[in-house]
Amino acid sequence: MVSAKILVVEDETIVARDIQQSLTRLGYDVPTTATTGEEAIRKTKEIHPDLILMDIVLKGQMDGVETVRQITRQFNVPVIFLTAYADDATLERAKTTSPAGYMLKPFHPNELRTTIELALHRAQIDRHLKESLRWLVTTVRCMSDAMITTNRGGRLTYMSQAAEALTGWLQQDAMGAELTTMLSFEGDDPVQGVENPVMRAMMECRIVRLDRVTLRAKDGTTRPVAGSTAPVIDDAGVVNGSVLVFHDAQAVEQPDRGFESIRSELRQAVARAPGSSISAPGVSGCRTCRGNGTTWTRLSRNTPACSSMAGSVRRACRSASRIRSQSTGM
Repeated sequence: MVSAKILVVEDETIVARDIQQSLTRLGYDVPTTATTGEEAIRKTKEIHPDLILMDIVLKGQMDGVETVRQITRQFNVPVIFLTAYADDATLERAKTTSPAGYMLKPFHPNELRTTIELALHRAQIDRHLKESLRWLVTTVRCMSDAMITTNRGGRLTYMSQAAEALTGWLQQDAMGAELTTMLSFEGDDPVQGVENPVMRAMMECRIVRLDRVTLRAKDGTTRPVAGSTAPVIDDAGVVNGSVLVFHDAQAVEQPDRGFESIRSELRQAVARAPGSSISAPGVSGCRTCRGNGTTWTRLSRNTPACSSMAGSVRRACRSASRIRSQSTGM
């Protein structure tokens, strides 16, 4: 197992060397130390440490808190603050940097080891969590369905780009607003509204489907939508919020209307064929037609009865195949 690489930032050279030796005996890799904030930033860039032990009270233009603030803007490195004394104002400033730990000097080597191991473990979990969130955010951005999240009070906490497009609201304008003040869900009867599906899902602790529902957007336009909403429940069974996913129901129906258009084109092409007496069900495939109502004739450029319609049917069938592929995602 590779030992963790640690950077010690301490303005007292003797103290810094003592900490370095203690960490080395504990099995950690401590290639160098720093005495100022500027030096700490430069050496962080050079050695890429897994952890930084930072004295809060540093000599120079930057103290430990400001140094950590500068480092976290550029590098994802956990920091443990070390200090013999710090006033309340400095401690409050230190909290704003979200340190991985805090230790008072002097400390015992075993205490230092425990704090370091806990900090490294927490940093590893945080990295995995951030990576998972990046995958999740990217997935949501790629979704064609709209997605909205709310807190337990039904106030918006997130809105995907697809949701912005469907509702006409921008996330920065809608953040913190109640869902019912932004959007209106209506049933078959426009006069009668639909119960807020988000609040219903959270109150009943179950998934609520959006079926035969009309969404009224910011500009007043309406469109039928379909989808569902579900409560977000923690390990203790407490509802923390909800997730609402929906899409334009008309857009989903577009492929079916496309097929109807192709069928119509096929009917017209067959009807224009010389000597043809075919109704719509008469078309059995892309290369056959019924010529006189009793016999099947293979489409061919050499068949007089079919030569005038062969091109039209083939074009119609290619269009049908293209629409079928789009509707099935192939």
